[in-house]
Amino acid sequence: MMNWLHDAQYSLVLFTLFTQASVGAFWVLLVSDFLKRKAPDAIQDAFTRIGTYILVPLTAVGLIFSTTHLGRPIYAWRALRHIDSSWLSREIWGFGLFFGLVALYTFLWWKRINDAELRRHIGVVTGIVGVLAIVSQIMVYQIPGRPTWNHLSTFPLFGASGLILGPLAVAVVYSIVWGRFIDLKQGEATVRLSHRRLGITLLSGAVIYAVGLLWRLHFLASSAYQPSAAVAGKAAVGAETVKTALVIGHQIVEANRLMLGLQAALGIGVPALLAVALWYLHKKGASLKLCNALIAAGLPLVALGELAGRALYYLTGRPWF
Repeated sequence: MMNWLHDAQYSLVLFTLFTQASVGAFWVLLVSDFLKRKAPDAIQDAFTRIGTYILVPLTAVGLIFSTTHLGRPIYAWRALRHIDSSWLSREIWGFGLFFGLVALYTFLWWKRINDAELRRHIGVVTGIVGVLAIVSQIMVYQIPGRPTWNHLSTFPLFGASGLILGPLAVAVVYSIVWGRFIDLKQGEATVRLSHRRLGITLLSGAVIYAVGLLWRLHFLASSAYQPSAAVAGKAAVGAETVKTALVIGHQIVEANRLMLGLQAALGIGVPALLAVALWYLHKKGASLKLCNALIAAGLPLVALGELAGRALYYLTGRPWF
């Protein structure tokens, strides 16, 4: 079991998913902050303020897991020295800066709520830094020595994870807050509007994720036995090395069809179904408690699908040249 966890790079699985979810959650709250700029809404204000509670913990957990991947975490600081040439250094700097800015943004929401314009300006910078940090994270895997990762499908896969997990996490917080800290009747219209926006976001994320997954599977299957001259990294590591890596990657996917099934059914199917269900239920005027319960149940299912898919992604990275 421990060997399997090591091969699946569990620390990197959790690091990437938590940080991507934190960036996705941040953008949900930032957009919410700007939407109420032209149409002030005290209830939406309260929801957004409380939603910021999850930003620092999500990012912090992700960063903690990033250090558990290192053989000697005490020397992690050395990776910071090569920001001019290393995507790994840029990734570390990016998420470190994102963490600090998220903490500042949260502080402004809770302690300086009247400084709305300052908060929004800092929020824009924070959101851009978060996106750039994810881009740096993706670029870490665009290297010739890992032919099965060195493919552009990593962009939609990693990006869609944040687009799905982040908004879902925020929606679960909203569902907990509504009725406990915010009056049921006062918050109903705001919750229904947020559900409609959530549905659009989840459906968009599911489509992007599906495109990324199909693209990657096609890459592994078609390139495994007939690697073309266009295969990235061929000149750097040799055609036979690339061919061997892709064959092994394709075989690993075939041998782990259960994980692939979980990735497709839970990571793509559940968000898409949840989006459709929310649209239908709100159209019929269904109870918000039912909608909130579906969202709360959907998050762990989607998280399981994401975990399976990301573990499979790292498993296909063998052999470690």
